[in-house]
Order: sequence, then structure tokens, then C-alpha cells
Amino acid sequence: MKNKVVTMSKKFSKCRVCSDIHYGETGPALCPTCGSEEAYEEVEEIEAREAMGL
Repeated sequence: MKNKVVTMSKKFSKCRVCSDIHYGETGPALCPTCGSEEAYEEVEEIEAREAMGL
């Protein structure tokens, strides 16, 4: 039996409504900050850091 290697890549996602930042495999279906559904889009790390004030 061969072992499978599963690679999970995390990325930054930003809510289009309130700019909440999420770091994970995908953005949440429901924004925990503003409650918008399916509002996350993938963004580059630099944009995520700027949105967080870092």
C-alpha cells in the first residue's frame, strides 16, 4: 500500500463587503464579521497585510 501525500496550500482571502481577512484553504462561506455569504476572494499576501494594517 502506497502512502498518499496530500498537500494543502493556505492562502489569503478578503471579504468584498467588509475587508475581513481569512487565512486558510478557502474563504468561509459566511463572513464571520459582516455575515455576507460567498463574499470572499483570494488576494495576495501583500494586499492582506495592508488590509490588516501590517
